[in-house]
Formats: sequence, C-alpha cells, structure tokens
Amino acid sequence: MISVLHRKYIGALGALAMSMALAACGTSATPTAAKPAKSNSSASTGPASSSPTPQTALLTKSQLTSALLSLSQMPAGWSTEGDSSSGGKTFCDYRQPHKARIQVSRTFQKGGGLTATVATAGIRQYASAGDAAESFAAMEKALETCHQETYKGSVLKYSPMSVDKLGDQSLGVRIDSDGSTVLQQFTLDGPALINVGTGGLTNAEADTATKLLRDQVDRYEAAARK
Repeated sequence: MISVLHRKYIGALGALAMSMALAACGTSATPTAAKPAKSNSSASTGPASSSPTPQTALLTKSQLTSALLSLSQMPAGWSTEGDSSSGGKTFCDYRQPHKARIQVSRTFQKGGGLTATVATAGIRQYASAGDAAESFAAMEKALETCHQETYKGSVLKYSPMSVDKLGDQSLGVRIDSDGSTVLQQFTLDGPALINVGTGGLTNAEADTATKLLRDQVDRYEAAARK
C-alpha cells in the first residue's frame, strides 16, 4: 500500500509542479468552482510595467537554463531530478494571450517514501515585457474564479497564498490533491514569468519555497542584466 501511495504521490506532484503553471493552452474549460474569490497578488493593484527594466535582455534557451537554480544553490539533502520544458496545462484551462518563446524548468527531490519533498523552478520568457505582463494578468484573473478542477483523474483544489513582493508582481497558489500539497509562487520580472513550487504528502513548507523563489529571481536578473 505504501508503494502504491508513493507512486501516486510522485505522479501527482510531477503533474502539479511541472504542468500547472503558465503555458499557453489551446482549449478552455469552465471552472468547477461555485463562487469567485479575490486574487491574492502581493503586488500593488496598478498595472504591471510594459517595458523591461533597464539593461534586461532577452536570453537564449541555454542562458535561461544556466540561470535556473542549480544543485549547489539548494539546501542540504536535495538531489537533481532533471531538466525539462514545462507542459501546456493551465489553471482550469484558461487561455493565455501570448505563448512563451522559451520555457525551461528543473526538478529536485529530497528524502524518500511518504516523506519525500519535490521542488521545481521554472522560467518562461516572452517576446516582450508587455506580453509577459498580459500573461501574468490572465493567470491572476483566471485564479479569481478557478478554485477546483479535475485533471488526469485527480481533483485539484486551488487556494490563494500570500507571497513576498518580488520582481514586478508576485502571487501564490496552494494546490491540494490526493492528500498532497504543492505551494506554487509566481513572479513577473520584465519579459519573464518565474515560478517555484515545493510540495509533499507530509511536508509542504512555504519558507523553503519563498527562499528558493528569491534565489531564482536573483539568478535570472543577474543573467539578464549582464
């Protein structure tokens, strides 16, 4: 029974942390939530900047991959699961106004069995800061009404989560499914949308996700402003 639960948990976390982010999607679906809730963006209510911060450059895929958190930046006890391009699933299949030109992500794991924790870091770079801002706004708007959906047989429940103010705008989402919890944090930073997620069956710690997001934003900005 433990091995079955563990396989189910790892599969659920992989789908949540790797796919439930920001990619454009070709179909749309009606959210299953019954009532809307206020979005929990930690940024101000004004519009995001429509132009990159001075000296922010568009990066190549190789440069973005190099800007991802590496194993040496992780706290003790983590191992690297691999690099990949994120999938195209969005919250409640909302339509994004723009497709990311380049998207990269990396997955880490700590521990094993039912105490295992998974972390992901991802960067999606758009053609311009304006495109990235509109894509962030679309996700923020979708999460005002998207509180629950069924994905690959699992019921996913979304709750707004407070986050640190980083980049141009930030927001957080708690995702609960099949007894596991994933804490996803997103930051708009010039032409890029940066996300970090951590989760597990018995350990989903927001402080770890917050620190990793800060480190990921710092690494991206250092690479983009060279």
